[in-house]
Amino acid sequence: MLVVLLFSGYFYTRTHHVVNTFTYSHIAMDTVLEIRFQARGIRAAEKVRDDIFNEVERLEKLFSRSIPGSDVTKVNNSAGQEPVPVSKEVFYVTEKAIQYAELTGGTFDPTIAPLTDLWGFFSEYDYRVPDEQEIERVLELVDYSLIELNENDNSIYLPLEGMGLELGGIAKGFIVDQSLEILRKAEINNAYVNAGDIGLLGYRPDGEPWRIGIRNPRDEGDMVAVLPLVDRSIDTSGDYERAFEKDGIKYHHLLDPHTGKPAQELASVTVIADKTLDADVLSTAAFILGIDAGFMLIEELKNTEGVFITPELNVTYTSGLQDLIELER
Repeated sequence: MLVVLLFSGYFYTRTHHVVNTFTYSHIAMDTVLEIRFQARGIRAAEKVRDDIFNEVERLEKLFSRSIPGSDVTKVNNSAGQEPVPVSKEVFYVTEKAIQYAELTGGTFDPTIAPLTDLWGFFSEYDYRVPDEQEIERVLELVDYSLIELNENDNSIYLPLEGMGLELGGIAKGFIVDQSLEILRKAEINNAYVNAGDIGLLGYRPDGEPWRIGIRNPRDEGDMVAVLPLVDRSIDTSGDYERAFEKDGIKYHHLLDPHTGKPAQELASVTVIADKTLDADVLSTAAFILGIDAGFMLIEELKNTEGVFITPELNVTYTSGLQDLIELER
């Protein structure tokens, strides 16, 4: 988990029922998906739980490139050969990914899959440091502008053999947003969904804002700040997840599509936005852009805020958080 929930001193890890507040956990998207909400009774709560978990599993089977037969896997396997019709969800998220790639000058690039594979981040048991020649060859395959979308048949085409979509930096946020939509349709107004990316509906069950703690990137048990939030989404990208060390040097999975190497200026970036999809993408993009360009990007976006932590644990945050953030140090 990239950010932590502070809730009356409790953190549930199993199904629990306290005064019509229900918490359920489920393994999905290589993490623990946790949902917490208020409902009229256990039957109503279990129906919402099942609807969310079933939808998450359905969407994961569309987006995950590690699942044979997923839409993304089919697109990647057909790179340089033919367009592939995909679900409306995968088409939509790919469109959004391209829009964010354009906004960030290619810093967020959904065709980064070959580079991720080269470093071994697609498989946590096969990390490696590629040489410059390998990186240069693979970077020729990383170019979002080459993606061909056809709205007539909802197809996606990658024109170069070896290209590959990697929607992991945006799809998880989309899936959290879809979970929130199920809660809204069930007329639930107070809810928390956490899959590493966090989406919030309304207030906590006790009527107070949800309190989300931002962890110290160098100490999992320590927090640097707390944010009281209502009806918002939040996500953190940090150099401490999916990382390895080689010859005394630490390497992480937040790769710069321009250099082919891990970005180095920041230890973590937390983004608060109206949609979890947006927070998901922007935390990654801002991290890779670095403290100056990343800060400028978030500062200029409407209804979007950010917290930037350097390797030296210096904390900087956007102007909209001035009267909201609670620093722990």
